[in-house]
Amino acid sequence: MHGRIGFADVLHSLRKGLRNTRNTVCVFRAFFMACRQVRENPMKVALFFALVFLLMLGQVWGTRLQVRSFKRAMAGLHKRGNVGVGSKKRKAGPGYVVLISCDGKGVSTGGELMKGITVFNRFKPFDDWNGQVIYDVNRRLKAYTDAKRDAYSGYIQALDALERRLTQTENGEEKTN
Repeated sequence: MHGRIGFADVLHSLRKGLRNTRNTVCVFRAFFMACRQVRENPMKVALFFALVFLLMLGQVWGTRLQVRSFKRAMAGLHKRGNVGVGSKKRKAGPGYVVLISCDGKGVSTGGELMKGITVFNRFKPFDDWNGQVIYDVNRRLKAYTDAKRDAYSGYIQALDALERRLTQTENGEEKTN
């Protein structure tokens, strides 16, 4: 490593891995050289950390808003009957959280869906299955091909939770959770 060494060099060395002592020495040397650059221009570093701090505050604020949205949606659906919750997480791309409610007979009374990848998403009404029996809807979803069934796995998860809840209620195994 010749010339100036910056944070990019440190990251590159870390990505290569610390397989031997030579790499370890290179990483530490690069880190200390980068720290020397920081001392030369501390305003850029302060600005960087201020920006990171503001982004973290925005993340916390957005998460609080999402939790509030979840609680509101859950309370609204719980007034209509039992509620099942399901989610689909993806490594890349938008995931979703679905809330489905049904009455004591298994007839869907409403639903809420939050889909997306940012903290700015909120629950929106999902009424596609209103009036349908959840057992039939669940059976239909489970009959799909593997790829389509995977896409609907959160819905299946919520419907399975509702089926378990209704079965417990029918058997007198009332749980309070």
